[in-house]
Amino acid sequence: MDSSLSEISPATLSLNIPAFNPANINSWFIQIQALFDAKQIMSLRTQYTYLLKKLPTDIVEEVIDLLETIPQENPYNQLNEAILKQSGLSNESMLHNLFTQVELGDRTPSQLLRHMRTLLGDNKMSENIMRSLWLDKLPASTVQILA
Repeated sequence: MDSSLSEISPATLSLNIPAFNPANINSWFIQIQALFDAKQIMSLRTQYTYLLKKLPTDIVEEVIDLLETIPQENPYNQLNEAILKQSGLSNESMLHNLFTQVELGDRTPSQLLRHMRTLLGDNKMSENIMRSLWLDKLPASTVQILA
C-alpha cells in the first residue's frame, strides 16, 4: 500500500484549504502549511496533491511541467517553489509596493505595519525609517494620538 494513502483519515479528508490568494501567495502557503501541520500530513506527495487541487487554471498552466510527471523528490517543495517563482511578486515589486502603493485602507494601524513588514521581506531597514514610513501612511489624527 502507498505510504501517502495510509495517512488519509476522516480528519485528513475534511481538510479545508483556503482558496488561492494571488495578493499574497506567501501567506497562502503559510496557511496551507499550518493546516498540514495541524492534520499531521507529512507526506510531501499528499501535500502536493492537496496543493494542486486548489490551484487556479492560470497557475496550473504556469507550472505544467511539474504536473505532467510528479517529481520523485520533494514534489510539494518543488511545486511550492515553482508557484512562488512564477506567480509571486519579485523582491523589487514588493519593495516598490512598500514605498508607493501601501495605504491604510480598512486596516488597523498595526495591520498596516505587519503588511509593510511583509512587503519588506528579507530586506533590511532601520526601525526608525520603517516607523517614519508607517506614520506617513496614517491619517494625521492617528499620528497625533500615537505621538
